[in-house]
Amino acid sequence: MSKTYFIETWGCQMNDLDSQRLSGNLKLRGYRRVDDERTADLILLNTCSIREKAENKVYSRLGELKELKRDHVRIGVCGCVAQQEGERILARAPWVDRRAAAARRPTRCS
Repeated sequence: MSKTYFIETWGCQMNDLDSQRLSGNLKLRGYRRVDDERTADLILLNTCSIREKAENKVYSRLGELKELKRDHVRIGVCGCVAQQEGERILARAPWVDRRAAAARRPTRCS
């Protein structure tokens, strides 16, 4: 059985493109995309910081996802909020397995 992934994309068009790239890379590694995070082995939040209170929304969503955390389920945060919050994400939400900053853009999306 193949591994599954779910990507939730917030914000700007750059994040839509990043999510498409992530999907392509994951498919090359044998993952299959699912539409329901409850059936995913890997859950990714691709975040954007342009909206008001974006960080609070990310932490709220991570709190919801904590219920899905099991040995085989991995949770990751990427994008602008991951860049801004840095290691604070892992401190505030220790069930998150990985954080990846937006590599090619400034702190704020435009």
